[in-house]
Amino acid sequence: MITKILLTIAVIIGCLWMLSARREKARPVLKVIANPQDQQRQKMLRTGAWAFMALMIVAAVVMITVEQWDQNTVVTVHVVNTQSGARISYQARREDVQSDSFTTLDGRKVFSAGIERIEIEAPQD
Repeated sequence: MITKILLTIAVIIGCLWMLSARREKARPVLKVIANPQDQQRQKMLRTGAWAFMALMIVAAVVMITVEQWDQNTVVTVHVVNTQSGARISYQARREDVQSDSFTTLDGRKVFSAGIERIEIEAPQD
């Protein structure tokens, strides 16, 4: 998960670096906008672009936080034998549960057999 975040930040920094380098190379002659309405429109567009970027950053931070919160949730995992109906319950973090195994809160690694199924019970909020 952290590698995804670091990769995304690296791509953003790389894009910003390329844009700033390109801007330094080709400095155009600034033209003067004579019309005050054009100046106002340009200022509104720039403000809107910055607001949109800020909104996207806030949304990304919220999504990452919610996903991390959800992955660290403690769930009840039931291992059910499909032939006998025997049921054993364990506590584990959601991120530690795979399709055929999981790690409990006390560090035990539990593997399910072919005749067993794993049921995850979400906590009641």
